[in-house]
Amino acid sequence: MPDLVDRVRALVPLLRSNAARCTAERRVPRENLDALRGTGLFRAALPRRLGGLELDVRTKLAALTEVARGCGSTAWVATIYLDSVFLLAKFPDEVQEEVFADPEAFHCATLAVPGRAVVVDGGYSVSGRWPFNSGCLDASYLLQPAVVEGCGPAHFAIPARDLTVEDDWHVSGMEGTGSNTVSGRDVFVPHRHAIPSARLLDQEHRSERNADSPFFRHPPLPYLVTSAAASFLGLAEAAYEFYLDRLPRRGPVAYTGHAHHRDAAITHHQVAESRLKVDAARLLAEQAADLLDERVATGAGCDRQDRARVWGQVAYATRLCAEAVEALRLGSGASGISTAFPLHRIARDVQALATHAVLIPTTGIEHYGRALCGVEPGTPLLL
Repeated sequence: MPDLVDRVRALVPLLRSNAARCTAERRVPRENLDALRGTGLFRAALPRRLGGLELDVRTKLAALTEVARGCGSTAWVATIYLDSVFLLAKFPDEVQEEVFADPEAFHCATLAVPGRAVVVDGGYSVSGRWPFNSGCLDASYLLQPAVVEGCGPAHFAIPARDLTVEDDWHVSGMEGTGSNTVSGRDVFVPHRHAIPSARLLDQEHRSERNADSPFFRHPPLPYLVTSAAASFLGLAEAAYEFYLDRLPRRGPVAYTGHAHHRDAAITHHQVAESRLKVDAARLLAEQAADLLDERVATGAGCDRQDRARVWGQVAYATRLCAEAVEALRLGSGASGISTAFPLHRIARDVQALATHAVLIPTTGIEHYGRALCGVEPGTPLLL
């Protein structure tokens, strides 16, 4: 759907104009969310029977990349909202009808740091503190993990009104994601709003009405990982654009014979290597997206090697993007640390996002290497 990508791309100036405000307020401006909703982006993973698009992975990657060109925090929250819909569509149909009843509602999810739950009459009593809930300030339902006493880990779709948002997201990058800790104590969750975590992350259908849709055969972890790649790609593209935009106005290179930065060989190397790294990262991410789309189109399904490959490709792409942004930041000189220069915020956002447990490059690369060597996965996420 190139028209959707074009609609999102048209919002880049708006997102850039609100980027400083997003950082200062530590949440995505409602204006950004409303504008993105108007493009249809948040219907990307919604079932068609509910008015959704069931968008292919390549187009999803392209659209979210454009959001990140405008604002990294907005892109990450948009990613969480989109991917949470994909996960919630794994629940039974009656739960989907309830959760997706409001077409303008947003939902978020976390996969790690489980709380605890005990079985009670009609459902579960769930308690926990769940950090890193990006987008929680505007979410209606939150999908949270907890270990059920005597049963194992499960995920629970909990209304936001039953949880408390703790204002603790004070960080040095991606401030606008509002990734606060969310907590709850003895929250009642009905049986239908719970799903074993292993089932949430497998490739099996739980919805009778979605059963005929190839889209919901995507393996969840690779689907989520390809979404995350977009924030790095868009941020790196933005850094490159801001660097080149400023370059003609830069004068002599201090303590050298170069009268203009644009004439210096070091500048040529920094620009070319950054461009090549971002291009290579995009190709890797697109290969991962194409693999998922091809497996769905043919009905072949993704085996363990495929899932590890996607993780490894995205991990390496994130490393390349981070390296490109850092080179451009260093090439900007002392002016690059000015908070008035957008590249400063972009560099902090990339550094922050690169610490995400799933996106740390060495993790994904290791898992792909294990798969290539025929070694069993070191994580249940790939089983």
